[in-house]
Amino acid sequence: MAKVYDAVEGRLREFIEQQQVFFVATAPLAADGHVNVSPRGIPGTFAVLDERTFAWLDGTGSSSETIAHLRENGRITLMFCAFEGPPNIVRLHGTGRVVALYDDGYDDLAARFTELPGARAIVVVDVERVSDSCGWGVPLMTYQGERDLVQPYFERKGVDGSADYRRRKNRTSLDGLPAFDDDPMDEWSTLDGLAAIRERLAGQIDGWVPPASYALAVDGELPYVNAPGGRHGLPAVVLATVLKHDGSTATLEVSRQQLDEAITALAPAAACTDVDHPNLAAWREIAARLDANGGGTVSAVFVRSADDPVGSALDAALRAAW
Repeated sequence: MAKVYDAVEGRLREFIEQQQVFFVATAPLAADGHVNVSPRGIPGTFAVLDERTFAWLDGTGSSSETIAHLRENGRITLMFCAFEGPPNIVRLHGTGRVVALYDDGYDDLAARFTELPGARAIVVVDVERVSDSCGWGVPLMTYQGERDLVQPYFERKGVDGSADYRRRKNRTSLDGLPAFDDDPMDEWSTLDGLAAIRERLAGQIDGWVPPASYALAVDGELPYVNAPGGRHGLPAVVLATVLKHDGSTATLEVSRQQLDEAITALAPAAACTDVDHPNLAAWREIAARLDANGGGTVSAVFVRSADDPVGSALDAALRAAW
């Protein structure tokens, strides 16, 4: 039988603090928006701050749905399940707020948690309803340990690399809501800054060699071709980063999600007015064409060296356009 409590204290607080993982649910206001449920964990990154406040250190991830929903409406539910010992489920309903890495008050809150490479924010939940239920349907499982993956990954990226990742992955939600868009954009406004970004991204791709030529094609057409000797190296490494490609001669399929991600990642470069941005314009043109036609086929063509064998019809078309 479910029971409602006045506060997070005593047995409930002890139960929450003993858990290795909890689950976060949020949703946009739009009726057709995507509801989101995410697991959270990592020892030392979450805590009950007081009888009506819960918080966790939010690491950089491949999306930013929770932050986007909280920025829009604040609604949130947290769920803690007993996977060992007596069955129990505790839910905290409340209103969440995001204290970003760059906000006043972040450092004081972060001091309550263990250090987390790539941390982007602290989510603070003002708890309005506390309840528990039996948890009889939750299976018994044995905790074996943490996956030592996310911390080394963002340690390797460093502070600047983590910010690059967030600009590419975290600026908007699935529904296009503003999400984590707090990372500074100053570096994108100068030629030196763009060069530094290009080198930083290139350094994170194993075996990267800048291609002699590349382009995106839609339904077999090439809206813009980067011919050998061109100056547009940043779009190449942005596209390669999204596609997880090393720049070698190849023709690759590009999903709509990957196209949108590439556009999002390159869009801040428009702040630099010292150069034109034909690739960004071409990629946006392709996206608009897909929307107008209800879909289409997008491909990326890379030619590392003009001496490499022609690998596809699009490869041949790219070279012919030189």
